[in-house]
Amino acid sequence: MPAYEKRLILFLDILGFREIVAQTATKPDALRSLLAAIDMILEFSKSSSAKSKRVSQFSDSFVVSYLYTEESAAFDLVNDVALLVIELAFLGFLVRGAITIGKLIHTKRYLVGPAMVKAYELESKQAKYPRVLIDPVVLKLARKYHASQNSPREEAGFVRDFMTKDPIDGRFYYDYVSWNSVVAHTGAEARYYGEYLVTLGSLIKRGLRHKKPDVQKKYLWLHQQYVAAIDLILAEPADTGFREENPGLCEDAADLPRFEALAQAARVAVDTELGGKSCCASTSSARAPRRAGRGK
Repeated sequence: MPAYEKRLILFLDILGFREIVAQTATKPDALRSLLAAIDMILEFSKSSSAKSKRVSQFSDSFVVSYLYTEESAAFDLVNDVALLVIELAFLGFLVRGAITIGKLIHTKRYLVGPAMVKAYELESKQAKYPRVLIDPVVLKLARKYHASQNSPREEAGFVRDFMTKDPIDGRFYYDYVSWNSVVAHTGAEARYYGEYLVTLGSLIKRGLRHKKPDVQKKYLWLHQQYVAAIDLILAEPADTGFREENPGLCEDAADLPRFEALAQAARVAVDTELGGKSCCASTSSARAPRRAGRGK
């Protein structure tokens, strides 16, 4: 009989899956995009050489887990998830999820355990917005089972770079919007960042126009991240190396739509229907943009 193992687990959900599937019935392009997104997630799930890696998919949900003692498992997972979230957003899909640690049985036949329950509850009850939460316990894992070329402190530092703390609920999540996180930390190509913001803007515009206030609330959160990312670029002094290295981005950022009228209308709808504050405060970093490039 299988026994519980201590495992690192990711639970991931595609946001708005029901509506996306409904569109695929009449729009062939929507079906192609959805299948491409699923293929992308499955390829990510298989992209590691770790012997203990396990992957399961059911409907719009994906679960990936590693044995707790797998070398550099914490870094490998958060790094892969960061790149996946960016690529999916570029394709037009947002996700919500959680990474944590606990007891789990994960085989081809079974997927059960306290870790699965914890990851699911973090995703469904705590994440709330289109974001992937990262349980701080993964830092302890990074320190203990680090890559041989890194010290425990260095490995934990690499993982910590992927973690942004929400000032409202105190949760740590992966920031897939700001330059510092997407380019400087995760290593996405700087030349595509402007186009990436345009894609995020299109998703935000659609989400703010949604008829359901609970959906609008999710996109109000993302809208705040988006506007903060633009402001961070525009605030960069003219005589810095960042502007010299990214002249097109700095010019294009000023022309990006901010959707303020749509956001205000959505806030009114959310406050009217749901009561209370329409969304949390902006959680993007206020630090000046860093240069691209980070190595482990």
